[in-house]
Amino acid sequence: MSAADRNVAFLIAAVFAAVIGAIFIADPGSLPVLVALPAVTLMAILVWGILRGHRFSTLMHLFVAVFLMQAVFRIRGYQDKDVDFQVILKIAVWATVAGVAALHARRWLESMLTPFNLPCMLFLIWLFATALVSPNPTYTFVSAFTVFACVIFCAYVFSMFEPLEVFTTIVLAIVAFCFISIIVYFAIPEFGRYVYWLNEEKFVSGRLAGIAGSANNMALIAAFALVVIGLYAREFHRMHWSFVPLATIICGAALVMTNSRTPLAMTLLIVFMTYVLTWRRLHIALLLVSLGLVAASILLPYSDEILLKVVSRSGGADELTSLTGRTEIWHTVLKLVEQRPWTGYGYGSSVFVLPEYANSIGFATSHAHNLALQLLLTTGWTGLILFILTVAGVSARAILHGDRVMFAMLAFVLLNGVTESSGFTTLANICTLAFAIAVTLPSMGVQYANHPAYQRRFS
Repeated sequence: MSAADRNVAFLIAAVFAAVIGAIFIADPGSLPVLVALPAVTLMAILVWGILRGHRFSTLMHLFVAVFLMQAVFRIRGYQDKDVDFQVILKIAVWATVAGVAALHARRWLESMLTPFNLPCMLFLIWLFATALVSPNPTYTFVSAFTVFACVIFCAYVFSMFEPLEVFTTIVLAIVAFCFISIIVYFAIPEFGRYVYWLNEEKFVSGRLAGIAGSANNMALIAAFALVVIGLYAREFHRMHWSFVPLATIICGAALVMTNSRTPLAMTLLIVFMTYVLTWRRLHIALLLVSLGLVAASILLPYSDEILLKVVSRSGGADELTSLTGRTEIWHTVLKLVEQRPWTGYGYGSSVFVLPEYANSIGFATSHAHNLALQLLLTTGWTGLILFILTVAGVSARAILHGDRVMFAMLAFVLLNGVTESSGFTTLANICTLAFAIAVTLPSMGVQYANHPAYQRRFS
């Protein structure tokens, strides 16, 4: 902190001290209210630091943004789209994120205006443009704004800090999120556990939802942290020997408690590809594949029963054939896309469009449960083509620089997009963050992967 910044901090503290003194003299009975003023003072100093681009303040801003990204503080109805305090809080966070990034645009703008990132910029602009055809233009605009804010804020923080510092802050935020969610799971079961309705009867399951609102959201958040821990395990260990085991235990426990199979499989696959193939340990890959084939041959006589229990939550074959009802959703979405093939219905509008077709689907749903179909429905072929070009640009940059982190972030978005809408449903979520990181991460892969530490990892 420079001398000028210290003077500003002291000035803010002095102003608040003067206010406290004046209020106390005028009304001694208001003393309990004045207890909150020191917190307001610290907040004002923190905001000043964020605006100035100070290291601690900016990283704290990142921590809060990641923590609040998918945090839920009250149970909302399935079709409740009203603006409440938690919606206002999230919009405020995204507004500050975008505002700070815009204030320091000179740091990152040049890195975003490259041929590789041109499709991404056009894709973000198109998200805003679809508000013109949306049934709720305001909702579309706000949802698109959060995606835009996430991307430019990532570009800003990567222009200021080393990737390790950024990922450390993100993991710490998610570890805190998972830890609080596990506590809520036991302390307030009706809030911390996944709640579902069947025949108009409410059931509280044993799956962890925590403060993420749903078990699937909770699983993706924990899975993302585990992927990052896998990518930077050695660096985190150098920071402190207990960081990796504690973070892995907390996030791993949260992921297992959600009983979500897809995020777990995604995590294992991404970490496996990173550790085994990136560091040229192909013999380990062959060993693991061989062990898998042996296990499969042993379990083959019981394959039908085991497969149903592993893949199907209810153990019924109908869940497999319909992909837990997704085939009905996809059929309906394709019919809707035929009506607006190029513009779609507006980004984020699936929460308004699909519930109207609950009878044809068989149940109410708010998104397409597939990334490509979700983009087709909400942004049309124009949005999907721009997204594909964005993915191609990121992939080309990752291949050119041999960057395994870009590949991992992109894989996280795309693998989740097979059965879910990934990071492009409504407001920005953890998959949106992975997408933003893949687009904005500085290219240092070749130099990083050739470091002797990585060649010694399995030795």
